[in-house]
Amino acid sequence: MAGLSEAGGGTLLALGLATPAAGAAAAGAMTGAAAVHAPNGFFAAGGGYEYAASLALTAAGLAVTGPGRISLDHAFGHTVNRGWMVPAALAVTGAATAVVIGLRNRRVREASESGQETLFDE
Repeated sequence: MAGLSEAGGGTLLALGLATPAAGAAAAGAMTGAAAVHAPNGFFAAGGGYEYAASLALTAAGLAVTGPGRISLDHAFGHTVNRGWMVPAALAVTGAATAVVIGLRNRRVREASESGQETLFDE
């Protein structure tokens, strides 16, 4: 799902089509990636969430500001870029991202609590 959100959202952002939904989808995928990298700290050089968080903020910014004159949204008369779509897309994506991150955190916690032993001894 994350790959589809990244690829689809990124492609739509590059085309300037359905910008609120595209930006929200890309922001949600990058927020999920940042959550995965959060235990490594902030800086990307150490495997941290810095880069993913900056991409998420950029995508959310594009969703809010909308497309420019050189975009498919502008060429189609903004039929898939209405004012109500920005808060709706960000709200739906935020809720879905929170659920996915919550489920992932629960699985990681359960795996660490189960105390599974390694298959091979050193």
